[in-house]
Amino acid sequence: MTPVATDLFLRNAGVYGSEHPAGDQLDIRIRRGVLAEIGRNLSPTEQEIIIDASGLIAAPGFIDLHTHLREPGGEHSETIESGSHAAARGGFTRIFCMPNTMPTCDSTASVKQIIDRAREGSGVRVYPVASVTRGLSGEQLTDFGALQRAGAAAFSDDGKPVPDAEIMRFALECTRDIGSVIFDHCEDMSLTGEGVMHEGTVAYRLGLRGIPRASESTLVARDCELSMATGGRLHICHVSNMDSVEIIRFYKSRGAPVTAEVSPHHLVFSEDRVGDYDTNAKMKPPLCEEADRQALITALEDGTIDCIATDHAPHAPNLKADTFDRAPFGIIGMETAFPVLYTNFVATGRWTIEFLIERMTAAPARVMNRSQWCGMPMGTRPHIALLDVETEYEFAVDMLGSKSRNCPWLGSRLRGRSVLTIAAGHLAYIDRQRFPDLEEVTM
Repeated sequence: MTPVATDLFLRNAGVYGSEHPAGDQLDIRIRRGVLAEIGRNLSPTEQEIIIDASGLIAAPGFIDLHTHLREPGGEHSETIESGSHAAARGGFTRIFCMPNTMPTCDSTASVKQIIDRAREGSGVRVYPVASVTRGLSGEQLTDFGALQRAGAAAFSDDGKPVPDAEIMRFALECTRDIGSVIFDHCEDMSLTGEGVMHEGTVAYRLGLRGIPRASESTLVARDCELSMATGGRLHICHVSNMDSVEIIRFYKSRGAPVTAEVSPHHLVFSEDRVGDYDTNAKMKPPLCEEADRQALITALEDGTIDCIATDHAPHAPNLKADTFDRAPFGIIGMETAFPVLYTNFVATGRWTIEFLIERMTAAPARVMNRSQWCGMPMGTRPHIALLDVETEYEFAVDMLGSKSRNCPWLGSRLRGRSVLTIAAGHLAYIDRQRFPDLEEVTM
């Protein structure tokens, strides 16, 4: 059930994303679900729930442009409700769910069903992404205008490419005319073939069929050119290799309306993570070489890649327990995105906390042309992730909100996590161990 809006008082938080200097120790007052006041030495009222945020960071709620919630048809792996709880545990308050469900999200009824079901979750805002083609067939375009009016926030055939260039060109023209965007899964299936990991020395050593970089980069080049020609906005999903980075950089330099995302696992892991056939290192696009990983990091830092998106892809345990060749592609990622990136890049001194927060909040908001999602504007229903970046802990199964367990970071020592999440002025997640005095507070 959606949490009821209440009066909250966050005391002495290090606030990022407000009109005050980043990191200032401030109090935050939320009255009847609306951000009423941010300032120093405020006094709580009797009816307000007081949350001691000393030593914690209050950041804008994270935005994830790329998740798979599996409903309808894959409820054994995830539901919209469980996915929204996974998001809230990870500090995400707005998530976009891809249409590769059974049936495909290619009708106004499907879009409305997702919106209705999302009301039963944690309070996290769920935005349906409708398919570009009916049934992800790559052949007949969907009714973009009707789907947008029903609530579709973007369009994608994610999980598959749009193989026909003329159909993709027409799709970009259609979405341009209604002011929308295509989330583009770039993969030449004829090059992927039966590959299961990056084509390189590790695949050769393990005796596994490889996927060449060109499987992704050739479609990146084609679709960036089509975006340039049509003026249709194109967002490249889960960029994985150095060749794709250079193509995106080239087309951006020419003014193409192209944006791009990278997933935490591609920033942290290389093909070596496959190790002894670890199916939690099997994803599409595959983990590539260390040089590719470094290129992705640099591209995120210089703005060639705009933002971070998890590509949260849950699969039931029995599916991932199969052999590497047969196990499905993908890992879950909403609960671990911030801690993994904080541990690997902020705690090590490569990034500032401001940079990481920006790439997980304002940057995806800009991709979607939603400036109103940036920061913590007064008088709005706030989205806030209250983050503990000091405590080191072992990431455990009971920290997952997802129904699935295909997480490569189980058992890892991490720093940084959301201990309380507020979505649109409502409590969406509370770490009861961190806040034992909130034990009686319902959500």
